[in-house]
Amino acid sequence: MMNCLLFGVLWAQVYLYYIAFPNDRLFLKLVVFLVVLFETVQTAALVQNSFAYFSVGFLNIQILNEFGSTWFSIPLMTGFVASLTQGFYCYRIAIFTKSIYAVAFISLLSLCQLSASIAVAIQLKQAVFISVLFEAKIPFITIGIWGVSGLVCDVTIAAFMTYHLRRRESSFNGTRGIIKRLIRLTIEAGCVTGSMAAVFLILFYLPGHPPYYQLAVVTMAKTYSNSVMAVLNSRAKVVANCPTSTPPPWNEAWQPIDCIHLGRRQSITFRRGNKTQAPAACSGPKSC
Repeated sequence: MMNCLLFGVLWAQVYLYYIAFPNDRLFLKLVVFLVVLFETVQTAALVQNSFAYFSVGFLNIQILNEFGSTWFSIPLMTGFVASLTQGFYCYRIAIFTKSIYAVAFISLLSLCQLSASIAVAIQLKQAVFISVLFEAKIPFITIGIWGVSGLVCDVTIAAFMTYHLRRRESSFNGTRGIIKRLIRLTIEAGCVTGSMAAVFLILFYLPGHPPYYQLAVVTMAKTYSNSVMAVLNSRAKVVANCPTSTPPPWNEAWQPIDCIHLGRRQSITFRRGNKTQAPAACSGPKSC
């Protein structure tokens, strides 16, 4: 259920992205397309598996003990989405920092996470039954490598981005506000994705292996994909209760690339920004 809810949130963000940034770079559009493709395939596989568990195999112990398509929908697809997201952040770090060492280190962690997720998927496919997996020791090591490498990669990305953004402090209020917003968004995205990996690892290695870890691992891919879309959509500026013919009420010489105008009818339109002079302050409700 939580996976499907986050899938709906993802589609809403994708809709806003393609309306606000129709002329975005091909690389970013390709990232969004791959994220949506992977998430759609994963959600369809999870729904099919849930139907097999709770409808066809309801109260059937043998079916409930089988992995089914879980080996494909959870470790494999989550690894692909996580690696794609980390590659997107690595691309941003390469632009910000120009550091080969930082990019190489993050790429190595992301590749380790992806390789471990593929290994976990192969082990789940070969085990067939959940009880067989918990009797073996090797899958526990592989799952640990998968979770730890993903967690360290997310924390490293957040730390690098925060450090280099703080070094770009400006004396202009507008630029300083944009940098603070980027820092806040970077920390929030890193905390969300990293915390899901940490919760999954903690719950999975608890004595008795309670099934609560399944909620964290099922929603892990959606947190990665939604964080990417949140970063891309953060470039849009929301302006409420102003007609599209008037400039938005902020004191900046440069307007954002795209603006979301919420009019009195609550309709949403997007307008390309241009270089304008700072508009005068609104004198009353009729002038705004």
